[in-house]
Amino acid sequence: MTKIYDAGNHILACTGYADPANHRHMAAHIIISIGEMAVESGSEKLTCRGVLIPSGTPHTVITGGENALVFLYDCTTDIARQIKSLCPLPEENCDSILSAFYLFEKDISAVSYRQFSHCVLTHCGLSQMPAVKTDERITAATEYIRRNISHCITCREAAGSVHLSESRFSHLFRQHTGMTFAAYLIYQRIMYAYSLIIQGKSITDAALEAGFSSSAHFSDVNRRIFGIPASAITRDLLFTKIN
Repeated sequence: MTKIYDAGNHILACTGYADPANHRHMAAHIIISIGEMAVESGSEKLTCRGVLIPSGTPHTVITGGENALVFLYDCTTDIARQIKSLCPLPEENCDSILSAFYLFEKDISAVSYRQFSHCVLTHCGLSQMPAVKTDERITAATEYIRRNISHCITCREAAGSVHLSESRFSHLFRQHTGMTFAAYLIYQRIMYAYSLIIQGKSITDAALEAGFSSSAHFSDVNRRIFGIPASAITRDLLFTKIN
C-alpha cells in the first residue's frame, strides 16, 4: 500500500519507488530507501540509500522493489531552494531518518511529524524554516482557501478575506507558509482531489470538484509538479493530512 502524508508545504509518499524513464518535474526530492537504489541524472550515476534531487533535474530512480520515503517539495518552498545539486546521503543518516519515521508512525500527529521532519532536514544538511510566530490572519486565510478550494480564488480575494492589501498578504503568506500563494493554492487543490478519489469519487469528478478544468488538467498539473500520475492515486492508497 502507498501512504501519502500531506504536511502542508510538502508531501511524503511511502511507497515502492521506481521511475525507470528519465523525467523531470517541479518538485525537489529527498528520497530515503530501505535498501540500495540506483539514481541517474545525465552523466551522473549513483548507488546509494538516500539522495537529494533539485527541482527540474532530469533523473531516474530504481529502488529494486524496496520501499522508500519520497519527500516532494514544491519548487517555491525554502527547502527546495536549498537543494541545488544531486547529492547522495551517508547510509547512517538514512538509517536515522528511517528510525525516526518508524517512531512517527507509532504516534501520528502534527507534533510527532514536526519532530520527524526536523530529523530529516538535519540529516540532509538543510536549514529549517525560520521560526515565525503564527499570524492569525494567515491562519484564517489558509482556512478560507480550504473552505473555497473548488472555486477560483485569487490572491486579492484571499487577502481581502483577512483585510490585508494584496502585496502585504503575499509577503506574510510566503513568510509563514514557506510557499507562494499560487503554489499553495495548486498544492491544496491537488491534495483535495486526492482525498476525494480515496473517498470513492472518480478521477474526473474529483478533479472537477477540486477546481481543475478536467481530469487531464489535474493529471498534467499533478505530474508536472510532483511527478505522480493520476493512475497512481487509487482507493487503496492511505492518505493522511498532518494538521
